[in-house]
Amino acid sequence: MQPSEELKNVRINQVIRRSLTARRISDRFYFRKRTVTPMNKTGTQRIETHRLILRRYRIEDADDMFSNWASDPEVTKFLTWPTHSSVDVTRFVLNDWISRYGDGGFFNWAIEWKETGRVIGNIAVTVLHDETEAAELGYCMSRAFWGRGIMPEALRAVMDYLFDTVGLNRVEAAHDVNNPKSGRAMEKAGLKLEGIHRSYGKNNLGICDVVIRALTREDRTPKPVRKTAPVTVRFAREEDLESVNELRRQVNELHVAGRPETFKPGFCDELRDYLFTIWKDPNQRIVVAEIEGKVCGLAILNHINRPENPFMFERDFLDIDEFGVDENSRRQGAASAMITFIRDYAKEQGFKRLELNMWEFNRGALAFYEVADFKTYRRYMEIHLK
Repeated sequence: MQPSEELKNVRINQVIRRSLTARRISDRFYFRKRTVTPMNKTGTQRIETHRLILRRYRIEDADDMFSNWASDPEVTKFLTWPTHSSVDVTRFVLNDWISRYGDGGFFNWAIEWKETGRVIGNIAVTVLHDETEAAELGYCMSRAFWGRGIMPEALRAVMDYLFDTVGLNRVEAAHDVNNPKSGRAMEKAGLKLEGIHRSYGKNNLGICDVVIRALTREDRTPKPVRKTAPVTVRFAREEDLESVNELRRQVNELHVAGRPETFKPGFCDELRDYLFTIWKDPNQRIVVAEIEGKVCGLAILNHINRPENPFMFERDFLDIDEFGVDENSRRQGAASAMITFIRDYAKEQGFKRLELNMWEFNRGALAFYEVADFKTYRRYMEIHLK
């Protein structure tokens, strides 16, 4: 006996409801949101790099996924899905993902370590925006493989695919301010710092401030070499101080992103007002760089004298206490011009040494200072105790 049309419809609706429920449960265990349809429905395709194979998941990957990262609370603490309690949860999630691979709008790669053939991590598009042709990326990886440049390698490969094959205009990723290691992986992959959204995200530790980094198609396109306007370097005038404070705010944001456990977010009135204290201090000078009449760089110089003591000889030197260039004016010679100006001034004043200190996370600044002939003579080191 054939079932009635009404019974057929009931069964179809039951199947649809079960499918939607399973999808919601699966997303709860891994993704913050479902993906939506992209412009080019190329889906999750195999990508190979020097050390990695990025591929679709198979159900037999469940044991690797569970043991390598999904069950590790140290890996998942900054993520939006809960630590898997058993490999059965992992299999449930994988079954759902595998069922989605027929949808060209689903991008979710297993990261396979070529050397062993084991799956060591995950990288996926968590949200895709058709209107702006933009994607948000999420990723995680086994602790055993942290600190080896593996995630930047995977990120670069996936971003190349999303830009060149899918045709996206923008790719972004975000991390908790208290997870700077993730930010360093993004930076190494080429994602540019855009800012901090306060109380913007929520992960397994609760509501958090979020650092946003992104790369656009324009960023990847080599820009034609252009003649830059001449840079003028001089000592600051009082009317420059508001512009100098804006540059100090940018420097502060950079430090908050790189060392959130040390630097407080925001640029409060006390920090702004401190510049006027510096302005009145006879032992300090403020240097600015200008391009086309706009202040685009700052340096704060401080004459420091350390008297002789039983342990050390007298030390008398000129210290560069703060240094920065506006993010929109970099690579136009302002930083180099300021260093030249400061060196000449220090020599005129009879100083034998020019010093500065910096934070280890700021690798770009370190590279610049080394090119400018600064040498490291002292280091601070630490151990984080649990």
